[in-house]
Amino acid sequence: MNSESGAKSEIRRIQLTGGSTYIVSLPKSWVTQHGLGARDEVRIEWRPSGTLRVIADASSVVKQREVRINCDEIPDHMIFDHLVASYLSGAHRIIISSPIELSRIQRKILREFIKSTRGLEITNDQGREIEMISLLNSSEMPLFSSINRMYLLISRQIRDFSEVLMGGGIEILDDSSEIENEVDALRLLLERQAGQVLESASIEDSLGTSRWEAAELCKLVRTLERMGDHSYALCDLAKSHKVPDLLNMDSLPLSIIPIWQISIKLLVSNLRNRNFSEIHDAKSQLISAQEDLLQYEEVLRASEIHISDALFLDRVSESLRRICAYSINMAEILMNIQTHRDSIEVSY
Repeated sequence: MNSESGAKSEIRRIQLTGGSTYIVSLPKSWVTQHGLGARDEVRIEWRPSGTLRVIADASSVVKQREVRINCDEIPDHMIFDHLVASYLSGAHRIIISSPIELSRIQRKILREFIKSTRGLEITNDQGREIEMISLLNSSEMPLFSSINRMYLLISRQIRDFSEVLMGGGIEILDDSSEIENEVDALRLLLERQAGQVLESASIEDSLGTSRWEAAELCKLVRTLERMGDHSYALCDLAKSHKVPDLLNMDSLPLSIIPIWQISIKLLVSNLRNRNFSEIHDAKSQLISAQEDLLQYEEVLRASEIHISDALFLDRVSESLRRICAYSINMAEILMNIQTHRDSIEVSY
């Protein structure tokens, strides 16, 4: 391995020693980078794919990712994006600096960023430079628990929206913005964790998921976040517009909500279970619901109801249809995960 060139692999010849033991030498640069020496122990894992993995358990070297952001090189409206990119990269320390004291606008962006994430705190503020560190141990935050939390928040928003449409007080939706922010924060946390699983063997082990599965879970998290966008849009619609009197939970488009609730519950339960028939049933129900909403929208456009009511109903139908579409995507991702779990490696 040539550390100067950035190479991550090389060919090593298998040698036979003692007449019965096969050995492969370790690259010197890898050994020194991990603070190891002669007689130190390493752990060797035999992965299901047949790959051997060498882990420097005895290493005394602690490595943490650090990102530096110079506000003088970035327009203010892009600072938030760079902060999010730093967070998703798995950075333990983020340092924001400027040739002059950070402006009020820049500090406001930092505060909004901290509120939009999990576990970041400002540890040093020197006017021209602010340092943030992550206090979260990603390996102690179960992936599936966070995904389940996202589902519960989205399901609650849909339930609150339904209750308001059926005559409940509008104050039921007062915390819809906070719920939306929490869903977004969980999405960022889960994407950060998935990235760390892809990089770190120890985090992969502690979270109990493979690198392949982490990549699929990242797709699933994004579908949930998009469902959250539409559940929030429904709540915002109910808060800002008059609810039509002709709405009824037993007729379209609201009659789709109980179907979605049953289907998404089945899908979330199969994050851990391995029941293909439940995934099939949920997907079939969602496809049927999506088709019903498409037909409803066609009929609605040709109806003679008041334009404001028609627009309200059309927006409700479209958001529910998109929620069903994202739920269908989730079913397909779960089928990918289950198939990968059930697959076996065979030699020819």
